[in-house]
Amino acid sequence: MEDGKVIVKKDPIPEEMKVLVSGMLHKEDKKFVRVSFFRGKDWAEGIVPEGIIEKSEGFTKEEIGKLEEYLEGEKAAILEQARSVNPIRKMFNI
Repeated sequence: MEDGKVIVKKDPIPEEMKVLVSGMLHKEDKKFVRVSFFRGKDWAEGIVPEGIIEKSEGFTKEEIGKLEEYLEGEKAAILEQARSVNPIRKMFNI
């Protein structure tokens, strides 16, 4: 609610799309997160904090632009989620 008005934000990621976030990764003193998008046979892989899609198949240029906007707009939430990913716990289901 803002100034007495209800603001409805449209979710930029459709329900039929799955989003996977890696844990925090390190390479050459850089920290980053890989984010993968899946929609049927279509896929795209991007990185945060850069907010770019590095590889994709089946998405249009316009859709890639929207995915990059999503990565940029949700950067803080994605980084926070990545910090909570613990692959060892996941492997042992604890």
